[in-house]
Amino acid sequence: MSRRIVVTALLPEPEPERTYPEYEELRREARGKDGGPIGGRTIARMEEVVQRRGGDWCTAVLGRSFPGLRHVPSRDGWMLILADERGLAPELPPRVVEQRRRQQELEDARAEQDRLRKAKEKERWEALLAAAGVEVPVRENTRHTGVGGSLRHAVPTVELASGRFRKHPADRGLCETPDRPDPLHLGEPVDAPANCHRCLVYMGKVRAGDAPAPPTAAEREVLQLVHSGVVFTFRPARCGPTIRDTSQRSNAAWGHLGRKVDAAVKKLEGNGWAQKDEEQSRTEGGHFGDRWRLTDAGTAALES
Repeated sequence: MSRRIVVTALLPEPEPERTYPEYEELRREARGKDGGPIGGRTIARMEEVVQRRGGDWCTAVLGRSFPGLRHVPSRDGWMLILADERGLAPELPPRVVEQRRRQQELEDARAEQDRLRKAKEKERWEALLAAAGVEVPVRENTRHTGVGGSLRHAVPTVELASGRFRKHPADRGLCETPDRPDPLHLGEPVDAPANCHRCLVYMGKVRAGDAPAPPTAAEREVLQLVHSGVVFTFRPARCGPTIRDTSQRSNAAWGHLGRKVDAAVKKLEGNGWAQKDEEQSRTEGGHFGDRWRLTDAGTAALES
């Protein structure tokens, strides 16, 4: 069985950029002083110079990025002392200036991307809130965090419903199932949009808990018929009222009045989506009946 060998290679430090004429002289003098162990008083003096002058000055004196006194040879520390004694104030090396410029551009680009992302999240959340028409605060998960921080969940203050049968209890995340044994641990409401993907999906579907479910494909088809104005209630002689789709003939009795749609239209009426006129009107075929029309709720259901 072969063994994996990992070799760590240290890259050489870049050559310093000499931005002032005294550089070589300082370098030789510092090399001469760096001849043996360094005492505590010398180290304290180096640290005082670094703290007083700052990192940019140290970078300019050494001609390369200054990572801190602990990470440079003592010769560099002597160079800082000598430069301080002479009162030198060199310019930053062009390479360092360029690196910082590129780094700043990268940080600015990331900040702009983050700003656009947050603006998009806020815009989407506000649109979902407006469409839902109910109060849904946002609360953070206080137990688990991800790479981007804690997930923010949509937490309604009253029971909501979605789809045909899904219930969303009050004060629970929309993404949670009602019978979940270990509910999410949520903090206080925060002024930020929800970013839980499942909560956002349900926000586009929720309605008040006592509101009717959204129309099925078959119900939507009947809604469209009512909207087109071809559904009437007729009262034929010696027969009870019957609701007909006058755009289609039926082979059964009263076929000349249209296809029977009693059950489907009554279901729409039960949901508050359709109602019939109080006065009779004439169909395209010349018959008289009570025309069915969509209510505001029915129009909204058809457009949903």
